[in-house]
Amino acid sequence: MRVTDSNVILRGVAAACLLGVVIASASAAFGQPVTLRVGYGAAAEEPLWLLLAKPDLARNYGKAYTLDGSRFTGSDKRAQAFEAGAIDLASGSANGVIFGAAEGVLAKMIASISRESSRGFSTTFYVKESSPINSIPDMKGKTVGINGFFTSGHLWLKAALEKHGLVETDVKITPIPFPAMQESLDAGRVDLGQFPQPFAALLERQMKVRKIFDAKYGVPFDEELIVLMGKDEFLKKHADAIRALLEDLKDATKFYLERPREARQLLIDAKMVRAAPDVYLAMNDYFHEPTMQVDVEALEKMQEFQIKAGFQKKPVDVKSLVDLSYLPK
Repeated sequence: MRVTDSNVILRGVAAACLLGVVIASASAAFGQPVTLRVGYGAAAEEPLWLLLAKPDLARNYGKAYTLDGSRFTGSDKRAQAFEAGAIDLASGSANGVIFGAAEGVLAKMIASISRESSRGFSTTFYVKESSPINSIPDMKGKTVGINGFFTSGHLWLKAALEKHGLVETDVKITPIPFPAMQESLDAGRVDLGQFPQPFAALLERQMKVRKIFDAKYGVPFDEELIVLMGKDEFLKKHADAIRALLEDLKDATKFYLERPREARQLLIDAKMVRAAPDVYLAMNDYFHEPTMQVDVEALEKMQEFQIKAGFQKKPVDVKSLVDLSYLPK
């Protein structure tokens, strides 16, 4: 397995696409495992990270497939790489898939990796303890750091502001990658920042901060957070490899849920997570659905919310964006 930086894979996209075609064709011709190029992020994806960090835990790895992983600190570059064909599969925001479909960029959600839910941690917006911001109305005129425009974080911010009669233009929004959010808050470049896990746990340990609101404040129902997606043509062409991968991902999810401290230590040892062990091992995590079934009803609720918020101009057939046929029975 090879893990590369997003800046590297974004260079020479055309060459990467051509190489992927050649590798896939050769694998099919000689019965070799299919190399699946996977783009992944920096938060809420532990079961997927486990497969990348410890492929020997996976019974199908090296037989039906291998993984070529590329880490992205920003969701925008990951989406660009996916659309350009530089990666075959990507973890990413379920809301982003719906929004993309409304703009003509199609992807199939094939598995749930994590959810925003009352049954687990919810992405939280913090200020420094010394901040004059004590509630959402105090945010007027302040600078807010989120991971990107038209993301889940942007929607949660907009929904929270609107509950208090404010609009997003009442604050200054600054896109910042999650790994740089704490430094930006500490340095005063933002007054309030969005923190998923494990960044929230690290922040609470390393700085004196105060919670202002979380994702479920403005969006009071469970929602898919991170899903695994692929393009329909690629999924169908490599269906056996995709099914084998999802079998292993389900096993990795089970391992993570049943032995979280051991699983997290493996991620620390593999440098997939750079966090103080005492903080990360005891971290309150997101809810991970053991079956990896994508919640279509929750997606339909989110689409309604996105349209109401003005993020999405027209509805799409959400069910057509989900294909659960590759999941283990």
